[in-house]
Amino acid sequence: MRYYRHRRPTGFRAVSSVIAVVLLLALTVILVAVVATFRFNLPTQSPHVWYTAQGNESEEAWGDPTDCTNTSIYAACDSLPAVFISVTSFTPSYISLAQLELVFICNGTQLMNGSLQALEVVPGSGANPGSGAPVLKNCGTWDWGSGLGTSGTYFNRLLYYQQKTPGIPGIEQGDILVVYSHPKLDFTDRSGYYPDDDYHGAPLWCFTVQNACTLYLDYVSGKQTSLVFSISLFQLSGV
Repeated sequence: MRYYRHRRPTGFRAVSSVIAVVLLLALTVILVAVVATFRFNLPTQSPHVWYTAQGNESEEAWGDPTDCTNTSIYAACDSLPAVFISVTSFTPSYISLAQLELVFICNGTQLMNGSLQALEVVPGSGANPGSGAPVLKNCGTWDWGSGLGTSGTYFNRLLYYQQKTPGIPGIEQGDILVVYSHPKLDFTDRSGYYPDDDYHGAPLWCFTVQNACTLYLDYVSGKQTSLVFSISLFQLSGV
């Protein structure tokens, strides 16, 4: 008996190869489409901001109309001790002020927070912060409102951000963060307040007690927040 082997036509093998390639391409397209539907939250790379901090400075009390004259035109105000934190350089070349958030931690609680854009003040302009501007909260268990009748006091009694070029949207070399200091050590002592009997600046013990008061500058991008720098007021000389 003779057995005959049946050979498949060569055309059949060619068609099979084509089908395999088509299926592989289809699977690749589907896989790419599925992967594209996933979003990966990668950590935000923080920009860098370099600065100098100078104590033993003084600045007019722009945030208190009772200490100023000609407030409707061009203000002239009594002076307070202050610290100047000046921007010397930064990377990348553009950083939005709206994405830089300043947080003031006082005695373990958040005394104030707001973007540098929201904290901008043009000294002497007589313009007060409007509705929605950052306000002062508590410093530990001490409530500025219950002690001094200043609940909801705007940020510029404590600090403000002064742009080298007012109104531009990004940080610039020469911008200054001004932090006031209250000249009295004990806020419960109502006698001899300067310039008057209400709240001005960070408590003096912020500069004499280690870890009592710290400024944090954060970069906010979407849901990601990264630290740019932190400054302990204890490290600053001079008030």
